[in-house]
Amino acid sequence: MLNHFKTVLFFLFVLWCTASFAQQAVIKVLVKGSETPVEGAIIILKATDQSKKQQICFTDEHGEAIDNFQQEAILLIHCFGYKDFTDTILANQSYAFYLEKSEIDLDEVVVTGQYDINTTDKSLYNIKTVDAKTIEAMGAQHLDDVLQNQLSARTSQDNLLGSSASINGISGQNVKILVDGVPVIGRENGNIDLSQINMNNVERIEIVEGPMSVSYGTDALGGLINIVTKKSSSYPLAGDLNLYYQSNGTYNGDASLFLKKDDHAFSFSGGRYFFDGYSPVDTSRYQEWKPKLQYFGTFNYNYVSKFLNVGFKSEYFNEEIQNKGTPVITPYSAYAFDDYYFTRRLNESLVIEYRLKNNAQWQFISAFNNYRRVKNTYRKDLVSLEQDLTSGIGTQDTTVFNEVTLRGTYSSVLPSRKINFQTGYDVNLQTGTGANLSSTNETINDYAAFGSLEYQAFNGFYLRPGIRFAYNTRYGSPLTPSINLKYDFLEKYSVRASYARGFRSPSLKELNLEFVDANHNIHGNDSLRAETSNNFNVDFSVLNKIGVYNIKANISFFYNDISDIITLALINSSSNYYTYINIDKYKTRGATFTADFKMKNFSFTTGFSLWGLYNSLSDSFAVEKFSLTPEFQNNFILDFPKANLSAAVFFKSTGSTPSFNLDENGEVYQTFLEPYTIMDASLTKCFLKKHISLSAGVKNIFDVANLQTNAVGGFHSASSGEVPYGTGRFLFVGLKLSFFKD
Repeated sequence: MLNHFKTVLFFLFVLWCTASFAQQAVIKVLVKGSETPVEGAIIILKATDQSKKQQICFTDEHGEAIDNFQQEAILLIHCFGYKDFTDTILANQSYAFYLEKSEIDLDEVVVTGQYDINTTDKSLYNIKTVDAKTIEAMGAQHLDDVLQNQLSARTSQDNLLGSSASINGISGQNVKILVDGVPVIGRENGNIDLSQINMNNVERIEIVEGPMSVSYGTDALGGLINIVTKKSSSYPLAGDLNLYYQSNGTYNGDASLFLKKDDHAFSFSGGRYFFDGYSPVDTSRYQEWKPKLQYFGTFNYNYVSKFLNVGFKSEYFNEEIQNKGTPVITPYSAYAFDDYYFTRRLNESLVIEYRLKNNAQWQFISAFNNYRRVKNTYRKDLVSLEQDLTSGIGTQDTTVFNEVTLRGTYSSVLPSRKINFQTGYDVNLQTGTGANLSSTNETINDYAAFGSLEYQAFNGFYLRPGIRFAYNTRYGSPLTPSINLKYDFLEKYSVRASYARGFRSPSLKELNLEFVDANHNIHGNDSLRAETSNNFNVDFSVLNKIGVYNIKANISFFYNDISDIITLALINSSSNYYTYINIDKYKTRGATFTADFKMKNFSFTTGFSLWGLYNSLSDSFAVEKFSLTPEFQNNFILDFPKANLSAAVFFKSTGSTPSFNLDENGEVYQTFLEPYTIMDASLTKCFLKKHISLSAGVKNIFDVANLQTNAVGGFHSASSGEVPYGTGRFLFVGLKLSFFKD
């Protein structure tokens, strides 16, 4: 009897297990036109009755998700790179659904300022991207090589302090540069030296025009540049070696190695870049463009799973610049004073991303940046070749800047919801030490909380207000609001509009710098006021497909009104004395038109921009309120697949550029930089199934070297001078060796 009872219990248990399993139906998601599973798709089930019950699940590596929803439901499948799929399903039944790939260009993927990974057409911000293929076609070695071809972006050169950039007429400390979301520190003369940011391992560059102060705080008033690096390969083992030569004396080499095992990925990269210096006239020793030697290396570790991503990165950069002096020859001796500048950057960062089961996401960024710059001046005996450190003012200096960045965000985003949001904190702790600071130890800290809310009022219309609360240890507690809207209509058209209030506190260098040598006499100003601004942007875009062509056109308008903008001004021309000052009103406005035509083997980009700088001269001067500068751009990239050959041309013409300065009496006068045109052309040939790639081309075809400047206004007589732009026309050759193992 007992055995019969056990048998009945066992039978009931099996029956219960079978019934339970039957209630857990399987939803399978595949790619349309194949049986390829779609991993990581979000499946949202919402009850069709009045209960509004909802369930969220994700597909696994087999494209499957367990459905234990016990009633009829409306199903929504969402996955990046595919069109959303909607259907109605019954309870306790298994289904297979096929997703259609969306007609997006995956080179247009962006993460800057987004709640989740997105594409440029879906973003509420007007974001430009430069992909790895374009960077390679340019033969770009540093960030300035890329930016000099971008509309509304200008680059300028200091033969000793390096290159800098402006966006829509706003430059210096107001343009924030990030690498994988981590700020780059170490500004000289208010600018990050773009030639210290190498392109050897870059996946894409994301450029946001306009203020990003709510999300990214101080320094993001004028715009933001985020460099996204390559961290892993789709192969278990892959690597490449790059060799590069320019006829102006550049010899570069770098290499990368990628390892992947299950959820773990490692990458190692490093290189040596060398520039031999250049002068249009051989002076045997002194060179206008200083010799430069760079060493750099990066280690990346990434763990990627269904819900958790962890990334650790360690970077090292070392640069030596030689500034050899002109020989001094007397009847009894021959000597010269030589300056050596040593720059070291150490960057450590940890990024943790955790996706919750409701598709909300936590992201934490912790980073430590160390910037060290050493200047040594030697008196070199040109007969015995012995050299000794000098002891004059400003001849020896070691300046160190450290920054700790702590940033965290919580993003709640679901495609089925009308309201999504993001909130977070942002902490930046800066310290500086060195003889070039008015006090040997300086600190400035910024603590902030920010948030934004994205509301879909109706289909295609999105509204995102945002606000940032901050406390700055020197400049109090500014409140920074913003609002963005985007309206998609008629499937192909979009309009964006935004307003943002900007705030930027002066940097440690602007407040406390004392930089004096044979070439510079720059002093900080501890009485500077913080900058504030009102910024407006409107743009209209269209995405269309005509036959085999994907067409994207955009026209945008901007207006920036900045109060108390900080600028470096010449106070005493006889002593070459510069200091930082506030200008009460600084305004820029303009418009940009761009059009991209892409097909399988051809891409063409054309554009025109016109931006103006507000004229703050007195009314007695017969000049317009806004001095306008035009720009024109044409880029071609053409592939010949059968020949494994590609050709590229990059063209940008810039009109006369206005600026302002102060004379020794404190009077403002206006200057203009002459128009110039830059054009590069290249050919790339691949061999052995793209394991070997050879590129060659010409840069700066029109041989632009120095740009003429003219000063006008009031009692000032017209005067002229020159500013350096480049080393003139030169040839380049690049060789890339790649390998990978399945």
